[in-house]
Amino acid sequence: MKKFDRILLGCDMDGTLLDNCKQISEGNLEAIRYFVENGGRFSLATGRAPHAIDMYRGLLPFNTPYTHLNGSMIMDENQKLMWCAGMPEKTIELIETALTKFSQIGCEIFLDHSIYVRRMSAETEHHMRVLNLSYSVISREDLTDTSNWCKVNLTGPEALMPEVRGYLHSYENDFCVAASTPNFCEITAAGINKGSSLLKIADACGIARENVMAIGDSSNDHSMLSVASVAFVPGNADNETKTFADVIVRDNDHDAVAAAIEWLDNR
Repeated sequence: MKKFDRILLGCDMDGTLLDNCKQISEGNLEAIRYFVENGGRFSLATGRAPHAIDMYRGLLPFNTPYTHLNGSMIMDENQKLMWCAGMPEKTIELIETALTKFSQIGCEIFLDHSIYVRRMSAETEHHMRVLNLSYSVISREDLTDTSNWCKVNLTGPEALMPEVRGYLHSYENDFCVAASTPNFCEITAAGINKGSSLLKIADACGIARENVMAIGDSSNDHSMLSVASVAFVPGNADNETKTFADVIVRDNDHDAVAAAIEWLDNR
């Protein structure tokens, strides 16, 4: 039996696995390879769309299903779609009422294989350009079947987004709202988040709940940290996220993921 047999580590990307230059450090890569070579199951849990991690695929040892779009999409180790959560029809109402109320915000809709932009904002333009994402601009009339939608991002100026999040409280029974950056409201169907999907992966792999670990730095990681037997939080996380930590490790510019694996190794 290997040291990390039957241990699943769910790992956020931005602000956790990636440093502030959006690179995976050699220290993190060496630690992840060591974890996998010794029986560990490494599962990405990112808010990014599939194409937005293409630059990292060749670096990471994929040996377990993993999630995109805040847990609303599960891919297998060979990058094939295993599951897409879909979103309720009420999503269209949410989008249109939010865009009417807040003229400065943009809207991104992530499907299983494509991306729609319902309205462009400076933040959405930057998001699509920096991650080199292909998208189609659509109108209200194009919003029809939501069954293959995975996530909606409302984007806007940082100062405005707390008001947008407050407005979305009226939809909290139908949706899960989180944020990986101050400029985003990330919306999935109720009960769909990184935590619920990490447990789905654990069940599929036959891994006991007490062997599910997670590391993440922002509010869209809270659900994953909550279900983990051991929750690791990098030192760069905000104070609220640190309240979910069992162990606070080094920050993302100093091999945070390697620090979590070192902690497991010493146990």
